[in-house]
Amino acid sequence: MASKSFVRRARAAVALGLVLGACTLAVGATPASAGLGITCPGSTVTPFAPWSDYANYAFVPNGGFEAGAAGWSLSGALVVPGNEGFFVHSTADRYALFLPAGSSATTPPMCISLLSSKMRFVVKSSRGAPQVKVQVLYRGVVSSLLGVFDGGTVTPSGSWSPSPQLGMLGGVLPLLTASVQFRFVVSGGAATIDDVYLDPMKSS
Repeated sequence: MASKSFVRRARAAVALGLVLGACTLAVGATPASAGLGITCPGSTVTPFAPWSDYANYAFVPNGGFEAGAAGWSLSGALVVPGNEGFFVHSTADRYALFLPAGSSATTPPMCISLLSSKMRFVVKSSRGAPQVKVQVLYRGVVSSLLGVFDGGTVTPSGSWSPSPQLGMLGGVLPLLTASVQFRFVVSGGAATIDDVYLDPMKSS
């Protein structure tokens, strides 16, 4: 009996060690990533509260395009004058990103934790009937690509509106993930996006 009890205690200790190790990796990713020049979430806000979404979101680096395309990778897309109509990020903002059919845009890399679960942005149709496909790119500590996952597809209307909450694997990240990027791919028409946010806390 004593032997079986010892085995059970040993297994429990190992399991606890694995859980604590995973938490350490998740928490420790932030300073390590910051040292590699990856922007980590700062203070969070509730930008989508007017639409009954009270989750805490962090602004994606240059998520409002007020610094032009700095940090973004664009293919056929361009920054244009004219902020989204709600001024979700700031009433001082003046720009957005125009994506014609066949174009794409990828955000700068951003720190992510084990608890991150969703993202949102503001979008409108600018021509035709566009579909905006969002891909989630997970990267390791040396920027190696660990996986590309489908975050969902948004069909915008002709007026500005927040996107739905787009999920990110339910908060389960590929092993050794250090940062995340979002790639927007547009087909079927032209769309304009603005004010891109990440929920880094898995809030409801």
